Amino acid sequence: PVGEVEGGLKLSACDGECCRLDIFHDGAFGSICDDSVTQDTAEIACRQLGFATEGASVQVGGAGYGGSGTTPGTGAIWLDELRCAGTEESIFDCPHNPWGNHNCIHAEDLGLCCPGGGDGGTGGGSGGGGGGGGAPGPVGEVEGGLQLSACDGE
Repeated sequence: PVGEVEGGLKLSACDGECCRLDIFHDGAFGSICDDSVTQDTAEIACRQLGFATEGASVQVGGAGYGGSGTTPGTGAIWLDELRCAGTEESIFDCPHNPWGNHNCIHAEDLGLCCPGGGDGGTGGGSGGGGGGGGAPGPVGEVEGGLQLSACDGE
């Protein structure tokens, strides 16, 4: 899912091709902590957002409260210890701590980089995996209501 539906994703605070990855739960968007996140998470999230997955990456911090380099969010931190295996259909399906149960600060908010997202040619619907079409992927909105056709900023 994308947008304001349970488990829907949104890209926020983009800096170049990388953005903070937010998830919708209990009526509000919140961030995802970078603890335990692997590259499998990047591929699942980019596919869920309608982008290609080859070359997708996550921005994660170091040990402890090391910052991820992503612009920190505010409000809820919904997910921690996100352990995607790479076979899940969406981030919502990946094992994680109970919603809102975390030991994180916003400096650890997860960043996502979806390559090729800026050209508007990586569209494809749910389960797409990108490639072709020429239509922008179903990405959601950035804070402030601007529609993203990609990881913006290119």
